Amino acid sequence: MSSSPMPPPSRRELNKAATRAAIVQAAFGQLESAGYAALTAESVADAAGVSRRTFFNYFPSIEAALNEPTKLLLENAVAVLDELDPELDLLSAAVATVESLVDPALLEPIANLYLLASEHPQMARMQLEAWNDCAGALTEIITARAPHGTPLAATVFAHCVIGAGKAAFAQWSRELAAAPDPADPRRTQMLRATLAEAIAQLRDGFPSLQQRAQHTRKA
Repeated sequence: MSSSPMPPPSRRELNKAATRAAIVQAAFGQLESAGYAALTAESVADAAGVSRRTFFNYFPSIEAALNEPTKLLLENAVAVLDELDPELDLLSAAVATVESLVDPALLEPIANLYLLASEHPQMARMQLEAWNDCAGALTEIITARAPHGTPLAATVFAHCVIGAGKAAFAQWSRELAAAPDPADPRRTQMLRATLAEAIAQLRDGFPSLQQRAQHTRKA
């Protein structure tokens, strides 16, 4: 059954999207030049060429504006997964989603935010909300793709995938901190590879953990 094509966005919708993107870009520009502590709604609005009121019409806080790339990437991931062949098993579909989706324009700011979140609890909470929203959307898709599964199984699966994503970010940040040049431009490629590997661990049943340790028999 084919769905009718979506109508093109109206000029008003395009203008709203452009304003939203300008605010996000200004927030990241201010973050890079002045640091998190100096960020205010007024400074970001000025840099974006909008009023303070307009800023709050689009975002409830500075943290929400900074979290927009994370929200967009997770929403895109859900959309890509939803469009994959329903005959593809769920774990392989999750791996394919990560491998085909990652947009450097979104991943780079997300990577920067992840590194900052540990220092700013409000930002960390916003990121957690985005991950939780993604888990809810994934649960709905999984339920549709596997209608004979139980609600608990769908929820556990979704949270396993989200947990793998979080673990990948944590591993990547540790490797980045230990690297000779943490500002290496290839770091987004490193993150993409780590994300794919983390979900592949779920798909393949954690092969490295299946190897039993060698125990020396006590005399």
